[in-house]
Amino acid sequence: MNPLAINTVGDELELSAAYCRAENLGLEFTAFAFPHHLDHDYDSQIERHLRAVGGIKPLLAHGPFFELVVTSHDPAIVEVARRRHSAALAAAIRIGASYYIAHANYLPLIRHTAYRNRWAESTLDFWLPFADEAGRHNMTICFENVWEPGPELQAELITKGNHPHLRASFDNGHTLVDSKIPSDKWIASLGPFLAHCHLHDNSGEMDEHKPVGEGKENWGRLISSIKKYAPGAVLVTESDKLALNKSSIDKLRSLF
Repeated sequence: MNPLAINTVGDELELSAAYCRAENLGLEFTAFAFPHHLDHDYDSQIERHLRAVGGIKPLLAHGPFFELVVTSHDPAIVEVARRRHSAALAAAIRIGASYYIAHANYLPLIRHTAYRNRWAESTLDFWLPFADEAGRHNMTICFENVWEPGPELQAELITKGNHPHLRASFDNGHTLVDSKIPSDKWIASLGPFLAHCHLHDNSGEMDEHKPVGEGKENWGRLISSIKKYAPGAVLVTESDKLALNKSSIDKLRSLF
């Protein structure tokens, strides 16, 4: 069975960590995705996480994502993104995370050949030095789909990057909203590139982060595809409350 984990947001770090230890689950922490923690209580948050997460494996960190455009033509914008990810990655290393989740952030509304042609190259120019740093600490950076219409964009990054510490992350909730391709086909396409999944549910209209089984996802087909094509990927339930993640873990265990 794939390794299972939950995410934690806000004040539930300690409660979530205790649950993960009791249930032999991994934990994905998101504190360093938020500007406040990067700017105002960075060191204290690192210490808090170190106290909370002892004995939990795997540990995963979600990187910053608010309005960060690593492919911008403006070098000042790219530098802001670099500073944010540098701080978040350093925190993840100190805490002992094995995975760092980063949004791929392809913008399908930009319908211009030049943007599409340079997107992967610009993305990798930004991320390959981070992959080198991650590799020195036995960490893997995973590119997560957000608005991408299909899996070929992530596959292109992994193939062209050709780096042992760059892999793909699949978020099924994002595909329900922003892609016409069903989740099982995404997973089959990404196959061995896939190291991590965010699993949650929604109505197909908004990214609601509902528990597994409370939206329109076809979970039977999704799990079958994971078993066949990505049996080693870490599966992270991604709701905003521990109680909802507990529901998702119970559902996933029943499906497996």
